[in-house]
Amino acid sequence: MLTIRPLNSDSQDDVADVLRIFIDAPSYTQLVEGRAPSTEDVDDFFHGTPDGKSAADKSLFGFYAGSSMIGCADVIRAWPTDDCAWIGLLLFSEARQSQGYGKEALEMLAATARRWGCSRMQLAVVSTNARGFAFWQREGFAEIRRKVNRRFVGELIVLGRCV
Repeated sequence: MLTIRPLNSDSQDDVADVLRIFIDAPSYTQLVEGRAPSTEDVDDFFHGTPDGKSAADKSLFGFYAGSSMIGCADVIRAWPTDDCAWIGLLLFSEARQSQGYGKEALEMLAATARRWGCSRMQLAVVSTNARGFAFWQREGFAEIRRKVNRRFVGELIVLGRCV
């Protein structure tokens, strides 16, 4: 059974657990940025926000199997529009992928978005992450548009669906 807990950047344990998730899922940063995971990823996870948004708009979550964090997510409230929740990242340790945890975590994030009054969710997946793209499509997300960001090795595919 998967449980969800808010994360805090002031907690050394939370920061260490998120770093471990990135390290335990090295193919993610390799696929999307062409490099190994680093502490830079953790800093971006905890502090990165889109233009016009603040830390108060960002919610961070850890997903746990028992007492061990096996995944994490960040979600921006009311972005890019007031009725939308933006999933910045949903990442699980590679050893825990393809076991249904992503689907279960997404259901929890959708419930959070509904509590916020959002009717839609959006995200961007990098085109070089075919496995991630397939996951989001299976979960009912449809392509909205594509754009280029030099930070990533492929195109950003913006996807969305109703919550």
